[in-house]
Amino acid sequence: MTGLVRIGLIAVLVTAMMPAQAQRSLLKQFESEFVSLSEELSPSVVEIATTSSRPPQSSSRLDEMFRFFGLPRPDGEEEEEPEEDPTPRSFPNATGTGFFIDAQGHIVTNNHVVERSDSITVQMSNGEEIPAILVGEDPGADIAVIKVDPTGLNIRPMKMGDSDRVKVGQFAIAVGSARGQTGSVSYGHISGLGRENLDLPEQLRFQNFIQTDAAINLGNSGGPLCNIDGEVVGVNVAIVYDANSIGFAIPINRVKKIVPQLISDGAVTRGWLGVQIRDVEAVASAEDVELSDFIEANMLDDAEGSHVASVTKDGPAEDAGLQSDDVIIRINEHKILNTTDLINYVSDLAPGTAGTID
Repeated sequence: MTGLVRIGLIAVLVTAMMPAQAQRSLLKQFESEFVSLSEELSPSVVEIATTSSRPPQSSSRLDEMFRFFGLPRPDGEEEEEPEEDPTPRSFPNATGTGFFIDAQGHIVTNNHVVERSDSITVQMSNGEEIPAILVGEDPGADIAVIKVDPTGLNIRPMKMGDSDRVKVGQFAIAVGSARGQTGSVSYGHISGLGRENLDLPEQLRFQNFIQTDAAINLGNSGGPLCNIDGEVVGVNVAIVYDANSIGFAIPINRVKKIVPQLISDGAVTRGWLGVQIRDVEAVASAEDVELSDFIEANMLDDAEGSHVASVTKDGPAEDAGLQSDDVIIRINEHKILNTTDLINYVSDLAPGTAGTID
């Protein structure tokens, strides 16, 4: 299949020179491969529905989308708090997507799909509905793990890919319950990498997302973004509400570090340095100084690294001798490119890890 894809662009260029019958034959080969891939992926993906004893925060999925991206309501009015109802009730929440990662019934999804839920129901690709339990949540990365009883189920765990090897232009396949349409499959490309500074809820601390033009809609949250080999390279998490085909996914390499902790401990414990930091370029701009002058004045080689605005008292950074206005350019031989890189690297370190800082 990979070989066919590699020659795909060449094949498209020469189809005009081929007889009509040969063109149809070649296109049918591609079509067959895409159909086969869709059939391979779909049984590993589930729809997730939740209920909560607390009232939903909106009355429609459109409102949900505006809330998720921190945008004002379309009418410019603040959402009114619902009146208290003393009668116990169960409120349905919006559906989401998840995918199996092992034969024991563990399913990865977004944390915002299952947070606030009192009950979770998983719908398999064959329509069977099964109760699930929450295993662990990581709001900072917007990842959660739920679990179903695997007894009697034909579970097909998805293959994990390597998001560090993803390149712009590669094929991308999104699978999920788009707008409640269970088992929707869309094809596109990787259209960007390392996307940052998106207007998302404050609790979602870690971005550095993969961007794709594969169709992602409300309900796709928590579903897999796959490569042409059927491997998961990301977990679909967000869209740009007023654009066509701009979606984002959490890199799977980050997810692979988080999931074992969620399964074993129910939460994630991250490294902490104890500093307030900003990018070098941002500091120069705030001080109204030319970037080149700032670099020269601080004896830096370039604008890479992370500027220390302040140091937390009795924190690891203070114990290591870091001071305000220092610029961190390397930790444990890992070159720090910017503030995001520093946050991601330190967060991945286990608490108590010793290291060196330059």
